Amino acid sequence: MSRNPGSKEMLSVARGEAPADISVIGGKVFSPATKEWIETGLAIKNGFIVGWGEHDAHEIIDVRGAYITPGFIDGYVNMEYTKLWIDAFVDTVLPLGTTAVAADPYQLSSVFGVRGIEELAGAATKLPFTFGIYASSSALSSQFDSTGEHAGAIEIAKLIRDYGAIGVGGLLNQTRIINAEDDAMAKIAAARGLKVVGHAPGVTSSSLDAYLSAGVESDVACLSYEEALEKRRKGMWVFLRNGTIRHNIDELLPVVKKYGIKNLAFSSDERGLGTIVARGHIDDCLRVAVNNGVSAEDALIMASTNPAEFHGFGRLGYLSPGYQADLVILPNLVDFKPSMVFQRGTLVARSGRTMVFTVPKTPPPPWMLETIQIDLTKIGPESFTLPPARGQMIKIISVSQDSTTVKEVEREFHPGDTSISRLAILGRKSLGKDVGIGLVEGIGLKEGAIASTVARGAHSLIVVGSNSVNGIEDMAFAVAALIQMGGGQVVVKNKEILASVGLPIGGIISSLGAPELLIELQAADSAAKSIGTTLKRPFRMLDQLCLAVMPELRITSLGSINVVNLIKADPLLSN
Repeated sequence: MSRNPGSKEMLSVARGEAPADISVIGGKVFSPATKEWIETGLAIKNGFIVGWGEHDAHEIIDVRGAYITPGFIDGYVNMEYTKLWIDAFVDTVLPLGTTAVAADPYQLSSVFGVRGIEELAGAATKLPFTFGIYASSSALSSQFDSTGEHAGAIEIAKLIRDYGAIGVGGLLNQTRIINAEDDAMAKIAAARGLKVVGHAPGVTSSSLDAYLSAGVESDVACLSYEEALEKRRKGMWVFLRNGTIRHNIDELLPVVKKYGIKNLAFSSDERGLGTIVARGHIDDCLRVAVNNGVSAEDALIMASTNPAEFHGFGRLGYLSPGYQADLVILPNLVDFKPSMVFQRGTLVARSGRTMVFTVPKTPPPPWMLETIQIDLTKIGPESFTLPPARGQMIKIISVSQDSTTVKEVEREFHPGDTSISRLAILGRKSLGKDVGIGLVEGIGLKEGAIASTVARGAHSLIVVGSNSVNGIEDMAFAVAALIQMGGGQVVVKNKEILASVGLPIGGIISSLGAPELLIELQAADSAAKSIGTTLKRPFRMLDQLCLAVMPELRITSLGSINVVNLIKADPLLSN
């Protein structure tokens, strides 16, 4: 941690010789260093805390009986997962007490490369928020992605040097790191002493030793208590993830209770907008932790002080003189719902709403709005037609409710079997030439099609259609609709759009605010269920089907890929 070197004017306030800008009185101030609640006031000058105790001030704010904590910090977030642009994201999470995030914008990197992260960094400077932005290390999540922008060691160095990136992120392919492949090692070396954040689900034993020896310092994707314990024993930072589908916080909290809070922090990685609106953000992590027997004091340190330490947010995480005045005022330590939130000494939110004119609009430039370059004239029903089966046995991707794990399954094929859906993915910059085709069970479409341009890793266009008479034609119609929209999500039945979500920014982010976007997202999920899917979050599953670094069988623009064996899996051939 490092304190702000104050001016002479600030020091005169600290000595009690001049009035503060603001004095917050009557509350109990949390000291992370001693885990105490101190009944004292806080004097604020020029956005920083300059003293404790009673001070004259131009404005006195009485929070009598409340608890005052440092602003909450999201230890690792992929902001694009909310589908909100940066200003709408800030407007959504500020009232929940989050005043800073460590963002790994690897989806923006996938679509735009360095330019996208440059634009994000520029927009961040205009907002009442602290953004630590990592240089995402790879737009292509695997060697099977045929489209997407490149972000190698040279691009990482540029982002760190010219745009203040705080380290290297986006390390989604742990195998390349463990095997010491040259490109992976070069990306880590480009950090030059800054943090390297990782993603290593299931990596243990000697593989973990290699992963750590390469220079990776954290993991957000532990799958079990035992895995998290080994990683902590070896000095790795572990982020307790509380996402929408992927969340390890419940399984990992026993590690907190038994071994303490060293090297632990909360993360909202892959937390969708609907979950944030319904349950909250880092405040929800606090509730979950306390409800599971963690002390409020330990939970607050994991929500503020620890992530500030890891990410080098030197002036955050404490309410001490010399630290930035990011304050959360809590009426109680049960629901952790702030009554007021201050960022850099300014009241930015009250009673669950941001203050008027607090968050300025920061629209993206026009070049971020035209990214779907698929030639409509080359796409039709024939693009999604498999040749006649050479036997009754087929290989398919099998999915299950709310699981990110997908399996390769061999089963009999029968014409008209609607338990199987047709699946295709198109490279967004391939002009329609690269179309990967597969089959999937578990989505359950009885008719129609659903399609989306949110499809990691290279954010291609993915479409799933029913194995019914009109399924293929609806797939072609859905693809054409998305191309004309410039990206988003769509539900189609009998060549009619039942619902759509416009995501014009790179095909992955909306230009709407949270309330308006949430209405569109909920309508799309409802429409998908009306044509037969039983999945709670069908579009989330489409996104997962493309992530060709996770076992077992995934779809890419090169076709179905067995990620474990690193081979193509022809859906019409049995082993």
